[in-house]
Amino acid sequence: MSDRIHSIDTLRAVAIFFIVVAHVQPFRGFETYGNYVYFALDTLGQFDVPFFFATSGYFLAETLNVDNVTSKVRNTARKLGSLYLFGRLVSVATVAALALFVGDSVTNAVVADGLSNLSLLDVVYYGTALTVPLWFLTALFFAIAFVACFVKFEKTRYLLPVAALVHLVGILGTNYQMVLDVPFRTRDALFFGFFYVALGYQLNAIDWTPDERRRRLYAAAVGVFAGIQLVEQYAISYLIRDHTLGQEIHLTAYTFSTVFFVLAVFAYALSNPEWGKNTILPKVGRHALGIYLLHVPVFRLVHATRRIWGPMVGIDLTSTLLWQLLITPLVCVLSLAAYLLMAKLEIIELEGSHIPWLHRLRS
Repeated sequence: MSDRIHSIDTLRAVAIFFIVVAHVQPFRGFETYGNYVYFALDTLGQFDVPFFFATSGYFLAETLNVDNVTSKVRNTARKLGSLYLFGRLVSVATVAALALFVGDSVTNAVVADGLSNLSLLDVVYYGTALTVPLWFLTALFFAIAFVACFVKFEKTRYLLPVAALVHLVGILGTNYQMVLDVPFRTRDALFFGFFYVALGYQLNAIDWTPDERRRRLYAAAVGVFAGIQLVEQYAISYLIRDHTLGQEIHLTAYTFSTVFFVLAVFAYALSNPEWGKNTILPKVGRHALGIYLLHVPVFRLVHATRRIWGPMVGIDLTSTLLWQLLITPLVCVLSLAAYLLMAKLEIIELEGSHIPWLHRLRS
């Protein structure tokens, strides 16, 4: 497939917006019904990370075969490794800048932000060590490596069943401990990313092509499964655990309905490949990874500047409706602008290494 699928690029832009929502948390604790708004936004956006995994698997199927497994995994490690190192350097630099801004010790700030309890497992596999969690990148690499193993040994007919079984264990262990109590983290490559990468791979491998004449049906399915996800998430977070939404937020990483929600979204995207073509969204979606890498540092810097402009305007803008409405798109725009500026200054290469300066130093 040589031409870009504009609908998938559009959905990448939508998905990264919801990822930023999850971390910026607009409306959370805002007046009487703020928690309800945030709960709805975050739950409806929980197709975001699974969608990125699934699209990675979908396009992986077009290039991965039994003869190039080793080189493909090596190239993936090189690409994701540069992204991971770039994200780590940016997040540590942000912590250092904020410490200098408030007059604290840079060393103490970095240690307090994750260096004190550093573990090799958190750095290499879970991707949660040192300031901003970059677990998506490590999970994506290992998930692709798992899929590659099935391709290498020509056992792809077992790929999706095995991945689904492991994912089932993850869902039960995360949300239904009364059924299965799993004593380790399941928001990782094996229990989460592996299934969605395998799902995307399998959809391409069987040449699944949703009928364009049924796009309205797929759009309706998206709405139905979004509603089901809201119900399941509320039941898991509040009915089973006997919590109150108005008082506190409890959300899980993924649910049973997420699988069907993602499938419906994917079906609509493939049945309507030109969707969003004449808007700015596909262009934003192509740089979604850059927004992902920078949005948390940008959000921290925006909050830090409140020390300057807060007294000037005479009001805490974070307590206003305007702030709750605009903070997420503002962080998205600033993150994208910073990412493109870095590319223009040749600090990164948009389609290549994100640490090209390291190669220059070596040469």
